[in-house]
Amino acid sequence: MGTLFTTSPPLILLADAERVARACFPGSVACAPLTGERDVNFRVTRVDGSVLTLKFINSAEQLAETEMQVAVLKHLQGAMSVQASHHQTVDTAGLAALSDAQVGQTDTGSTRDWIQYIPLSGGEPIRVRAYGYLQGAPGTGLKADPRAWTAVGRAAAALNRELLQFDHPAAHRKFLWDACQVLDLQPLLGAVESDTERQMIAEFLTLFERQVVPVLDSLPKQVIHNDLSPSNILIDSDGLDLVGILDFGDMVYAPRIAEVAIAASYLMTYSSDPLTVLACVLDGYTEVLPLTSIERLHVLDLVLARLAQRMVITSWRAARFPDNRAYILRSHATATALFNHLYADWKTAQISR
Repeated sequence: MGTLFTTSPPLILLADAERVARACFPGSVACAPLTGERDVNFRVTRVDGSVLTLKFINSAEQLAETEMQVAVLKHLQGAMSVQASHHQTVDTAGLAALSDAQVGQTDTGSTRDWIQYIPLSGGEPIRVRAYGYLQGAPGTGLKADPRAWTAVGRAAAALNRELLQFDHPAAHRKFLWDACQVLDLQPLLGAVESDTERQMIAEFLTLFERQVVPVLDSLPKQVIHNDLSPSNILIDSDGLDLVGILDFGDMVYAPRIAEVAIAASYLMTYSSDPLTVLACVLDGYTEVLPLTSIERLHVLDLVLARLAQRMVITSWRAARFPDNRAYILRSHATATALFNHLYADWKTAQISR
């Protein structure tokens, strides 16, 4: 499996963040830690009231993946009513405040898209970049309301529309969180503690390989965000609409219907009628972009694929990183319950096809 999922986040202190922020973004006055699974993130407040997110990137992230995330934020800047975080370049004039031993050479010119920083604790250089900190309420506060579910679908389609003209080599990489590559979970099934759930996921993977995989290449494809979960969206004060989209690190080139399925898979856990939630997300999406009948036919396949990923990958990573277990498993129980709820009917439908 990719080392990005097996490498611990870098050992970064608050003092490191303060040091980098004040050197690279003059006028920075305060840093506060933010949550993260693979990277170490800080909120940076400046004298003028502006706020940045400073990201110390996991050492296993490939340079091409960093370049992809910078490129997509530049591509999207100013293009959407639902805002994505804006990429922030580093003013190299301030780097004199950091010793040569702490900042390695990256790109040239008066600004940089990132720097290579050696932490105060020592070790290998860590890539650091920054982007705008968007204001809005956390997506976990989205109301369980058809208007909100439709708004998520609408925002997913608006984002996909802007990404139609975007591509990057890194989006075509092999990636563990690509729902269409869900068969890659097979070596990790041992991490699922419940025998019943492990056997059910194994059966799902067998059916998915036989019934779904042969169809995937025929579906419309593009670069997608690939993780429109509540953790990666910001909402308005009413909890009914989106105002921001975060974290483009999981982008892949995949069937666009996977975007709908992944977004819906998180919302469906908040309702006793998950298929109504899915229908609302689909309705919102089609307000902006049409979907084919074959895409609609396979959306639930990819919902279950993402739920299986949330059950297996989180179990596997929680065992590897017990200190971060609570954060990694934050949606594991709800994903498991929804998978159990949907699976029997899905299995019957697959067998009858």
